[in-house]
Amino acid sequence: MSVRRGFFVAAGLALCLAWVACGGRKTSAGADATPPAGARVVALTDSLLAAGGCDTLRFGRMRPGEIAVKRLWIENRTPQPLVIVSYTRSCGCTTLDYSAEPIAPGAARRLELAFDSRGERGWQLKLVELSLAGVARNLRLYVEADVD
Repeated sequence: MSVRRGFFVAAGLALCLAWVACGGRKTSAGADATPPAGARVVALTDSLLAAGGCDTLRFGRMRPGEIAVKRLWIENRTPQPLVIVSYTRSCGCTTLDYSAEPIAPGAARRLELAFDSRGERGWQLKLVELSLAGVARNLRLYVEADVD
């Protein structure tokens, strides 16, 4: 009985160590890489960040109750690393999956933005604002959808 118990304790410890070694977070959105050809890229420059940039993600026509996910890339074209500190949203129908790891100059980071159309009807325009460390103005991402 004690050998079996020791095995389970060791297996649990190994899983915990693996989780910590991987950063202890989801890796679906994150990892710096080069965006694939045709990917949606929002390029962050010093002038765009100083002015408070914005972009619109169009989800198109959706059925009521449908949840759609858009993947986009944030590319850092500034000379310093950028970190997404937090985000705010105008509606609980939007969620953003992102990594809080710094985005090195010249690197890109994948984000996933989801829109849940439950309870929504007609043309929708929602706002998701990303707060970046050391940047005075937020990056605004507008979410547009037409829910039948």
